[in-house]
Amino acid sequence: MFSAAPSKKKSGALQPFRRGQSPMNLKMKATDKPESETLRKLQSFKQFDTNPKNWAKKIQEEWRILEKHLPDTIFVRVYESRMDLMRAVIIGAQGTPYHDGLFFFDLYFPPEYPDEPPQLDYHSGGLGLNPNLYENGYVCLSLLNTWVGDDDEMWTPGVSTMHQVLVSIQGLILNAKPYFNESGFLDGIGPRDGENRRLCGIMRICSFYQ
Repeated sequence: MFSAAPSKKKSGALQPFRRGQSPMNLKMKATDKPESETLRKLQSFKQFDTNPKNWAKKIQEEWRILEKHLPDTIFVRVYESRMDLMRAVIIGAQGTPYHDGLFFFDLYFPPEYPDEPPQLDYHSGGLGLNPNLYENGYVCLSLLNTWVGDDDEMWTPGVSTMHQVLVSIQGLILNAKPYFNESGFLDGIGPRDGENRRLCGIMRICSFYQ
């Protein structure tokens, strides 16, 4: 182990730095110039900082909602050391082409959350299985602001939740008739398919070939 003998204190010399002492707290010598604006800003700058309290509080609120209200076919894992990350697995519903299929999504809460929606990445495996789920992982959903929609269809800070996003993906994207999600079908839907017209209206579906 390396150690150094203590040096004798000399008149006018700077005091040695001690463990636990911030360099910013060392007293300036009488000959030093008055404190500059730059030094003042440096002293006030936090060496370690955390995300705003409302950001963390909102995410913890999301956790509570998910823990209490998740359907049996949606599973979520969170990371206490990385509150900005989340992983979700959605099981395809019975009566759809996706029945019992596993669909993985990685979620990221940006610093602007909840003013901005979470960001999702879909694990496609290189397969194009739905017009709203791109092979590059892009998720097309008005609730995520990734497609245009009416105001009440877009992400609303303080109102929209991650629970709504996951349930929307399962019920509106992974549905029984995914071909109606294709934007080209929007104008050709007949009156007997009113429920699918409403689906396309809610989702404002992206084109599968864009």
